[in-house]
Amino acid sequence: MSYSNKLAHDIVDGNSSLILGLIWTIILRFQIQDITIEECVSTETKSAKDALLLWCQMKTADYSSVNVRNFTTSWKDGLAFCALIHKHRPDLIPQFKTLTKENANHNLQLAFDLCEKRLGISKLLDPEDVNVDYVDEKSIITYIVTLYHYFSKMKNDSVQGRRLAKVIGSALDSEKMANDYERLVSDLLAWIEQTIVTLSDRQFPNSLPRVHEKLVDFNRYRVMDKPARFAEKGNLEVLLFTLQSKERANQQIPFQPREGKMISDVNRAWENLERAE
Repeated sequence: MSYSNKLAHDIVDGNSSLILGLIWTIILRFQIQDITIEECVSTETKSAKDALLLWCQMKTADYSSVNVRNFTTSWKDGLAFCALIHKHRPDLIPQFKTLTKENANHNLQLAFDLCEKRLGISKLLDPEDVNVDYVDEKSIITYIVTLYHYFSKMKNDSVQGRRLAKVIGSALDSEKMANDYERLVSDLLAWIEQTIVTLSDRQFPNSLPRVHEKLVDFNRYRVMDKPARFAEKGNLEVLLFTLQSKERANQQIPFQPREGKMISDVNRAWENLERAE
């Protein structure tokens, strides 16, 4: 029997250890791995578990009665759970300062009830699951992950969350400016190329009316078309300068046009246009 078939039979037979292991694997894969810590300025890559622990430590740092060091004993008295809730929703636990370590079951029950009734978070744990000699780490992590995802989606997030939104917004603005540059420079270069072909045509018409028509077209080009395109050329230079300055100010790599779409390419094409006149 293959391993996959044996695995399926064990699940059907209700192998609790295997099923719990699979559930934990799914939690690690889809719930914990995407945890990010906006507050952390270090470039050090942290595991998902370490990142979650760091998040808990940061959120409870201002609570002197809470000391989160792990996902087992640090949660037994319930104060860490209450602190996480109070940090994000102080209105739910206005009496936080009156909570004590000695009333562990009360603290745990308070936290779990609030999460279930006020935040809509499933009651995955009971006080007797946590206030024990040997706390199940995986159960604690699973519950805290639900808190993390809930609080991360709150509208009134932390200052760091708003900073992240600002960075993303700035990046989107830069992307739009870069796309605008690409579109405008392509259009201008295509017009220059086509106009050079037209101006290079030295076959003049035989009739006077056709000659007059040619002169009218050329006069319109000199008076209307060319000045408008020259203004576009100047706007392109301003757009590129603004975009690059914006990205430098945000400590980003400045946008560089592709070969053939640079300002120098536009200037060269414009010189060819004037020679063709």
